[in-house]
Amino acid sequence: MDPTTPNSTDIAGYLAAVPALVARLGGAPADWDVREISEGNVNHVFSVHGPAGALCVKQAPAYVRVAGASWPLTPERARFEHRAMLEHRRHAPDYVPTPLHYNPALHLQVIEHLDGHTVLRDELIDGRAPADVGRHLGDYLARTLFHTSDLALAAARKRPLVAEFEGNTEMCAIMEEMVFTEVYHPFHRNQWTRPHLDADVDRLRADTALLVAVARLKDHYLTSRQALLHGDLHTGSIMVSAHRTHVIDQEFACYGPMGFDIGTLLAHLLISYFAKDTPGPETAEQARLLATVETVWTEFDARFTALWRSSPTGDSYPSELFPPGSDLLSRERHAYVGRVLRDTIGFCGAEIIRRVIGFARPADFTTIPDPRHRAACERRALHLARALLVDDHHDIRDVVTAARATARTAAEPHGLPTAR
Repeated sequence: MDPTTPNSTDIAGYLAAVPALVARLGGAPADWDVREISEGNVNHVFSVHGPAGALCVKQAPAYVRVAGASWPLTPERARFEHRAMLEHRRHAPDYVPTPLHYNPALHLQVIEHLDGHTVLRDELIDGRAPADVGRHLGDYLARTLFHTSDLALAAARKRPLVAEFEGNTEMCAIMEEMVFTEVYHPFHRNQWTRPHLDADVDRLRADTALLVAVARLKDHYLTSRQALLHGDLHTGSIMVSAHRTHVIDQEFACYGPMGFDIGTLLAHLLISYFAKDTPGPETAEQARLLATVETVWTEFDARFTALWRSSPTGDSYPSELFPPGSDLLSRERHAYVGRVLRDTIGFCGAEIIRRVIGFARPADFTTIPDPRHRAACERRALHLARALLVDDHHDIRDVVTAARATARTAAEPHGLPTAR
């Protein structure tokens, strides 16, 4: 099997040599339907259906799939994805698909096929977001972030995990550059809706308050080892059905600040919100998106705090420092979550900016056919992103209120939005 250009025949031949996978599929290779379904930027992905069941095969070439050999990329990302799936599934089994097989030599993994699921971003674009997705994702975030932090893990257990994921250096470097650096100066991979946003990009790159805020966030991302992150939690990495939610594509996994995962997710929900903006009152669909933003955070807050109360098994906040009957620890929990919210809001703003003017622009915006309308939607998103980075927002309702107010302004070219 050629690990650089696998095809359906290669995949079927490989699976046929693994008895457990043959049993899961049933029949023989001639009975299997093998199709490439690669939609992301970096990996080859195949679905395989047999008489008895289905599975998903993911293989990491030594480059970014959509760019080819011109953009080399470590295939070791498959190992970190596999390890992150195992670790997160231990704590949030309802939200992480089952890993079935891993071949380190071929950088290939086989994962449960999520029958009946579709990509959340596609559902949002089509206006069909499942009702429970915000609650599910808040719960997923609380479980994965709490249980991989010092609040739940003894230092002797957490330090080896941190050391292991420190090896995912090349993937982390992509985030460090794309989110916090490349978009703020001329760089060959940057792209935006030209020429309509040219002046907006120039203004953003000259905004010293914004640049300082982003630099501080980059420092925080580089230095914090708070919890094991998914590392790229956008709506294209989430699969949904009517009643279930699964998180996939953990190849950017690393230890970092909790707010990075939460903020990245909220950024993409807000991107979807602005992509649906039209003149006139807020639509019911937009209102549901903002309600989902609020639900993700409130569910995270409630579940995370409950886990801290019930399972304080880590080395942080030793009980000896908090007298029985005192509300001191309760107040400290509230302060801790407040700090996570501040991080979340900042990372949310940075993610919105990089998705508007960086390399990986989301389909929410790029599928808007009229470039002037697309630029108007993106301009409002940029305006909110700046506010999230440089202004004070004390709770998630502040964020929702700011988004709603920004959407109800006219996106004027070459200037900040004005009231309409």
